[in-house]
Amino acid sequence: MKWLKTLVVSIALVVAFLLATLAVNQQELTLTFAVWETPFALSMFWWLFAAFLVGLSFGLLNALWVNTRHRLQARQLRQNLAKANAELERLRSLSVQ
Repeated sequence: MKWLKTLVVSIALVVAFLLATLAVNQQELTLTFAVWETPFALSMFWWLFAAFLVGLSFGLLNALWVNTRHRLQARQLRQNLAKANAELERLRSLSVQ
């Protein structure tokens, strides 16, 4: 039940932050990169929100990549351990006889 309270409070804080940011950052602007300029103007809030979403997406993809790599490595290690345990049991049974 504690996790539910934490989730609700976290969501409320994020929504409050987004609404406050939306209220404050209403100035329209175009982004300029070296010589290229965006063909449209958006409020600062939407540029910041888009940057946040792009960063969040890259972070989640990186976490997925690393997690998948570690899971595959753990699976391989479990298989090697099972083989080693089977070999150990086989050798123990031979030494007992």
